[in-house]
Amino acid sequence: MLNGKKKVCYLVGQISPKFEESYNWRKYVIKQMKEYDDQISFINPCANPFNKKVLDEKQYGTTKHYRSFGVDVIPHKDYSFVLESDIAIVDLNQYDPNKPLLGSFFELAWYFANPQKTVIGYADDLNSYICQHPFVQGAVSTWVNDVDKAIYVLKNYFVNA
Repeated sequence: MLNGKKKVCYLVGQISPKFEESYNWRKYVIKQMKEYDDQISFINPCANPFNKKVLDEKQYGTTKHYRSFGVDVIPHKDYSFVLESDIAIVDLNQYDPNKPLLGSFFELAWYFANPQKTVIGYADDLNSYICQHPFVQGAVSTWVNDVDKAIYVLKNYFVNA
């Protein structure tokens, strides 16, 4: 909490139930920041019935879910998450090579349009085409090479010790 206001951090990145790590890193961040619950809250886009169902079925991205009722709300929902947040941690690892990071790129563009918000980007390979692209570079405030360093930035710049 800075200036008496609880901060909100949106956890952005690929969501693919074929790769549980695309879910697990978000849970890890929330767990590591538990002691700061009074100062910072998290928006986990995976914490909803739709994503829990597709994780159990390991089928997100198939025609069955792509065309499911209500899926068209996702871009609007995610845009509201960007607006609600103060900070984003963005995992730019592409766990599922068959699923581009389209949603994450939209979210980065929305953050670019809101430069008062901080974006902490990380990836295993910061020299990748994705991380070095000028659009991505322009949207990310600071770069680290793993989720633990992203947590370090949160703890050292957005909460009171």
